[in-house]
Amino acid sequence: MTSSGVVKKPAERPVNQPGHTRTRSRAGAVLARAVLFIALTAVILSFGMVAGTPGARDAPRTFSETALTEARASARSLAAEARVLAEGASGRTAAELEGQVNVLREQAALLAGPGRDTGGGHRSSTEEPLFPSGAASEPAAGRQAVDSPDAETQAAERYLRQLAASARTSLHSAWRADAGTARLLASTGAAQQVLAERTADLYALDVPEAGPDAGLTGTSTAPAGAGTAASKALNGSDSSGKDCPDQAGSGTVAAAPEKVDAAAALNAVIDAELGTAYAYEVALAQDPQAGEYGAEWRRLAQAHEAGGTAAVPFLADVCLPVVAPVAAYRLDGDFLQDPAGSLPLLEERLPSVYADLVALSEGALRGWAISRLGTVSTDLYRDAEAVPAAPGLAAVPDDLPWN
Repeated sequence: MTSSGVVKKPAERPVNQPGHTRTRSRAGAVLARAVLFIALTAVILSFGMVAGTPGARDAPRTFSETALTEARASARSLAAEARVLAEGASGRTAAELEGQVNVLREQAALLAGPGRDTGGGHRSSTEEPLFPSGAASEPAAGRQAVDSPDAETQAAERYLRQLAASARTSLHSAWRADAGTARLLASTGAAQQVLAERTADLYALDVPEAGPDAGLTGTSTAPAGAGTAASKALNGSDSSGKDCPDQAGSGTVAAAPEKVDAAAALNAVIDAELGTAYAYEVALAQDPQAGEYGAEWRRLAQAHEAGGTAAVPFLADVCLPVVAPVAAYRLDGDFLQDPAGSLPLLEERLPSVYADLVALSEGALRGWAISRLGTVSTDLYRDAEAVPAAPGLAAVPDDLPWN
């Protein structure tokens, strides 16, 4: 009796105990999941409220950001157009166009802001169109058009038109952009200007000129008053020095802190231009090849002297006396040993000094620097073997405007 009672009790209790335990466990798990779901919902809603505030996702983009986006879209569109032309061409023409495709693709990568796709693969639906201004179907039309000589010429004319317009837009935007963006836009715009000249030479076409309202930068939409300011500075009637601080009432002005860098960059331009002109004069006097290249060297010497002279009136803009520097330049021994071989190295440094001046200046001085960057880049690369994507800009991360 006793032993059977002992046996029955343990047999009944274990049967009922697990059921109660499982019920309580399931109820606790459901409650925990409900609490977790509510907490996650609250967190997600709070993130949505923050992301939807005007200070975050809906904040308007700056002019510089918009200009970079448009320039990048234009570079990608032009690369596609150049690819179409290259596929229908042969020989030297095909090689030149393939080179332009690479330059334009590199520009698109340089112009891409942080966190954006820089490749030619899948594009997000929120990204800007590959071909701006409704030009998405133009490459396809181009492929159908290059089957005949007349159609190829028409496609080349369209590409040249778009290339010249893109260059002018970038050069103009550089006038208004922030310092780093201005340097990048002016440099890529100058490169596209060179590509336009090379394309015109390739197909015996004329580069489309800017409209009648073109101003200081040579664009059809130059800022109002820029050309007038430049003209006043160049003829000595500008009063740019009015913003320069007086040195303790002495009647002389000192460079304002914000103009020190611009003053240094402008002086670097003057020294580079006049120093290069002097180097050509030395080469004409001492190099045995002067008889062969004398006419071209004289032309370049005069052009650089004119560039340096044109920069002098802008000294007033940076609170410096409008006085041309004394022509006292020293050439190193390597130059004197081979003047003809050293002259190209002097030419290659000019885009860099002008690109720096673009970044560090403003107003009429920046407009003039942009124009000169385009001119020296064209002189340097129009007949060169290759064109850099950004003349005067070492395209490393530290040089990009968003760093």
